[in-house]
Amino acid sequence: MSSPTTLPLLETPSPADSSPSPVRLEAEPSREAGTSARRMTLVDGLRGFAALAVVLPHAVGLFTFAGAGALSEWMVRLAHFGHRGVEVFFVLSGFVIAFSLRRTHLSPRGIGQFILRRSLRLDPPYWVAIAWFCGFLLLRGVMTGKPAGLPSVPHLLSHLLYLQDLAGYGQLNVAFWTLCIEFQFYLAFAVLLGLAQALSRWSGREAVLPLFFAGLFVLSLAWPTGLLQMRSHETHVIYLPPHVFVFLAGALTWWTLEGRLPRAVWYTLVIGLWALFAWKLDSRVFVAAATSSLLYVAGRSHRLYSWLAARPFQYLGRTSYSIYLVHVPLCLLLLSVKVRVAPPSDLAALAFLGAVYAASIAAAHVLYTWVEAPCLEWTKRLKR
Repeated sequence: MSSPTTLPLLETPSPADSSPSPVRLEAEPSREAGTSARRMTLVDGLRGFAALAVVLPHAVGLFTFAGAGALSEWMVRLAHFGHRGVEVFFVLSGFVIAFSLRRTHLSPRGIGQFILRRSLRLDPPYWVAIAWFCGFLLLRGVMTGKPAGLPSVPHLLSHLLYLQDLAGYGQLNVAFWTLCIEFQFYLAFAVLLGLAQALSRWSGREAVLPLFFAGLFVLSLAWPTGLLQMRSHETHVIYLPPHVFVFLAGALTWWTLEGRLPRAVWYTLVIGLWALFAWKLDSRVFVAAATSSLLYVAGRSHRLYSWLAARPFQYLGRTSYSIYLVHVPLCLLLLSVKVRVAPPSDLAALAFLGAVYAASIAAAHVLYTWVEAPCLEWTKRLKR
């Protein structure tokens, strides 16, 4: 896929130990009886919607057939916007990482511990998803009588280390590219945050840290504005810089809500994003601006912990990473079944799309229950 999850693919951290801030956020809720802490329900809910959105572009083949009707043509157009669920994940990742590291001193040891926690959180479900996709390749080979096309050992190892694009192998599963970007961001953000903390201590001014990243945000706009572009021979390589502005839009939003970044600076930067969208009509810029604005409005109006709190939204949010990991082979499998057993009609395509969503949610539930949830508990124990 050209652009889908990480997923954000971070867990929404517990806000119970948040430090006071000039803006009285719900970042300091009291603990409720029988629970550890409240969660940012808006963040989880948005993750759920983003996970559902990115499924559609991979299932769009259900709607492409000779004589497709108006419904299928409309679904094909809608699928294009499903790609933008990726930017929602990226903004949320920046927002949550800035929150989760707000009281962390990032020495080289601290950076290593942070990356270790991220690996324990994300790697095991990802490895299972790699095995799941290889199993799909084997099944497809048996069904078609063609070679399975399994990855070589170096190709597989590059995936395990999120280096498949940088190593020139490309993606085994087209959805995996965002995981490479996410991990590049974690490492770069932690290192830069540690540097900004050192500059802040050296200068004696806490405002240096958010302003440092505000400057990086402005520089990162060189990609969406077109001032910097990938060279033609680099178009197959997925790397972080063109996506930095999306992550930082989320991080700067948290720091503004926390009171560390002046609101006037945030307003200037976000208005600049909206102006850039009006100029370029870039849907990535629109999603970055819209998601950041929504998070800011929710924070200012004390709704981060109440909007999208309904159980279905929260369930989808919790399992969004697993949905992202498992949905591609299911899309391909059900598309193959549809071609063989169903007539080329709009209603058949819509029915199979429902089956794709149902199967993806069911498989994600299993992956979340048996792999992802235990990993979450491990990272919590490690942090304690």
